[in-house]
Amino acid sequence: MLEYFIPLSFDFDYKLAKEQDNLGGIIDSYTVNNRPDIANASIVFVGIEEDRNSIDNEGTKHAPNEIRKALYKLFPGQWSQNIADLGNLVQQETVAETYIKLEEVLLSLLKQNKQIIVLGGSHDITYALTKAFDTYQKVYNLNIIDAYIDASLIDEELDNTNFLTKILSNESSSLHNISLFGLQTYYNHPAKYKIFDALYVDYYKLSELQKDILNAEPELRDAHIVSLDVASIKNTDFPAQPESKPNGFTGQELCTLSRQAGISVHNRIFGIFEYNPFFDKNLVSANLLAQIIWYYIEGVDRRIDDYPNISKSELIKFHVENDILSLIFYKNKKTNRWWVETRDMKMENRLFSCSEIDYNNAVNQKITNRIYRIINKNTI
Repeated sequence: MLEYFIPLSFDFDYKLAKEQDNLGGIIDSYTVNNRPDIANASIVFVGIEEDRNSIDNEGTKHAPNEIRKALYKLFPGQWSQNIADLGNLVQQETVAETYIKLEEVLLSLLKQNKQIIVLGGSHDITYALTKAFDTYQKVYNLNIIDAYIDASLIDEELDNTNFLTKILSNESSSLHNISLFGLQTYYNHPAKYKIFDALYVDYYKLSELQKDILNAEPELRDAHIVSLDVASIKNTDFPAQPESKPNGFTGQELCTLSRQAGISVHNRIFGIFEYNPFFDKNLVSANLLAQIIWYYIEGVDRRIDDYPNISKSELIKFHVENDILSLIFYKNKKTNRWWVETRDMKMENRLFSCSEIDYNNAVNQKITNRIYRIINKNTI
């Protein structure tokens, strides 16, 4: 597999990092002097220096190494994870060929049961992440953190502004559910929301999540792929963007989301995209991304393995009768995680992840959008 990658060659003192116990001295990185032990690693970094399909953000191909420079200086937590860094994928002659090569690499790592952190690169690379899962397993869930809906209303060549259209229109796709976090209404055509409502796509606007950032937890709990576009972060916290975003997630909120993504036993790929080092004068943005990754690894190390790997009998059961629906909720008192029971497409009773907010609303005669989408998506 290493023949597909370029060894890391940026200026970094690995010996000093090892002496000081920095992450750069602990991560088993591919360099001219070292071949990482992939078999022994539980978490693997893959860098993608690809931005040829980036619209108005050329320069993101330089992001992977700038992120590493900031990450490698941090100290690890009390982790039990072995981490390897494969370096950067060799850029292929065409972008389509880069997607195919990345898909091949990811599929191999997934089969080896690795946690994968992808350092982009432009956001269209997410398409290659989904293609790997289409081959790897029957169904998967995709979470995207972004201010924009990267879908087009007309048929266009794939790029970082419309890759969702290609994912959703793929008839052979194994995608079961897609969730979008942090959307800002004024950046998105109203027709896109109507299309997503018709498809029962889960989406949460920035204002909804900033009231309670943990309201994203149920979707992150079930996500196999989490794809972060840095356009979701407010400019004061993340200046390395070609266009200033006065509103967006704070750095602290993104660290919370990344930790929740890492905690999920389903999650296998966490990708970061659209960071442009050319706009990062004081390295504020690179340092924030390093911390976001740090919290993701922290989450992986603190994984909570509950339903469906424990019996429903170990959960507290709540019957909720209201004027709209009769619902059954479950709660794990150890983790404070919630589920709602409804029939799936096979007409079998199944538990779907939800939150305490969903339960409280049902008690108060209200049905949240999450519960509405769960029921409708699985009964049509």
